[in-house]
Amino acid sequence: MSKLDEGGEWKKHWFVLTDAGLKYYRDSTAEEKDDSDGEIDLKSCVKVSEFDVEKNYGFQIQTREAVFTLSAMTAGIRRNWIEVLKKCIRPSSSPDLTQLPDNNSDKENSHTRFLPSSRLHSSRHGDSLSDAPASAPVTKTRFDYVELSPVPAFSGSLPAGQREAGEGQGREHGQWQEERNTSRQWEAILSKKGSGVGSNQRLHVEEEIEKKWAEFERMPLKDMSSFPLTGPRSSSQSANEALQREVASLRPQLEQLQQGGGGGGGGSVRGVCGPEAPCSRSLAAMERAHRQALDVLQKQHERQMRELEKEKDRLLQEEAQDTARGQPIRRLVVANEHVITQHVHRLFSCVCRRRAEAQALQRELASLSERYSHKCLDLNRAEQRNAEREREISQKERDVEVMVFTTALWALMQFRSSHSLKIFVCGKPFSLFQVLLRVKENEIEYLHKEISCLRSELQFLNTVRSVASISNTTTQVLHQ
Repeated sequence: MSKLDEGGEWKKHWFVLTDAGLKYYRDSTAEEKDDSDGEIDLKSCVKVSEFDVEKNYGFQIQTREAVFTLSAMTAGIRRNWIEVLKKCIRPSSSPDLTQLPDNNSDKENSHTRFLPSSRLHSSRHGDSLSDAPASAPVTKTRFDYVELSPVPAFSGSLPAGQREAGEGQGREHGQWQEERNTSRQWEAILSKKGSGVGSNQRLHVEEEIEKKWAEFERMPLKDMSSFPLTGPRSSSQSANEALQREVASLRPQLEQLQQGGGGGGGGSVRGVCGPEAPCSRSLAAMERAHRQALDVLQKQHERQMRELEKEKDRLLQEEAQDTARGQPIRRLVVANEHVITQHVHRLFSCVCRRRAEAQALQRELASLSERYSHKCLDLNRAEQRNAEREREISQKERDVEVMVFTTALWALMQFRSSHSLKIFVCGKPFSLFQVLLRVKENEIEYLHKEISCLRSELQFLNTVRSVASISNTTTQVLHQ
């Protein structure tokens, strides 16, 4: 759960309910180390109620010192915590003696008559410790839920009915004093005339009777207060039946003790332990009061069982309704999860396909880049060769021009000075000059062919250059 701190912020804690109060830790590990962040004292708690908060389901614990605001994740958790805290504040198993059908004087009589019984038992044994004195504080803790004695300081301002009840309690107190004096007389008689084996046996039987009555006083209320709310009804009935059988088994011993005391001690003893003796009336009153208290507790237990059954049916119905309301949402969530899973699978397959295509394109791009680099190198070498060829062509063209000029000059000189040429050749045959002219013409024709070859190669290199530029453009587009 979460707790609202002093700064107005919600902080999550690990809450543990103990006998002293409600401790909260940082987490379960801190609980194992006993490193608590704080504790809410439930002994001073006044009220536990629901409280509207912005986050989740809140409730408040109001104490005499401060108010603590907590928040649970669900309404069921909040309801369970509120019920548990209310039970810790006001235990539902505690005996509510104000609901007894008898009047106040009977309850006061049953309470006050049990106390002298324990005091009588303790005075008889002197300094030795016995079980009866321990029953007095047990009775005190058992009756601390109801104030049975009147307050004398405010008797003047009380109504007439309450004053009469107080007077009745005063009369009961006087009767108790008289019974106490009678019991002390009875002890004195027993101490004087009870020497021997018979008196020791009677004292032992009386001790057993008082112990059993102390257990009878202590066990029903204690057992009923310690029973869980969901416990079976048969356990309290079996305890009551066992106590009734124990009382029935002790009654013959009491009668034998009374008869034995009457035979050995005289009329005064018989008068004290007769059927009309104060101890018999006290025992009958205590038995009647405790039977009534046991009936009241059984009725309370039955009522609480019915309420718990109703609460259980209501919780089961709410759980069924929540389950019925949550089924369409659960089906919708399952359908959405199925659709989302299909979309995820499709997207994953598409991503894988795109990734494979991208890898293939990257490999193709790498191969194209390598081929482009090779083509660029080839183009550079071809350009270099083209430049050399152009230089050679230009050189050949210049040579051809020189040869053409020389041939033309030679022909002109031949036509103009044929006679002088004839003299120049000095009688050599004219066919030799024709052969020389044919050789020059062949050289000129060869040079023309070589020039045409170089031009065709230059055209091819220009075509390769254009193709390389187109591939460069395509590579740039692929990179983009």
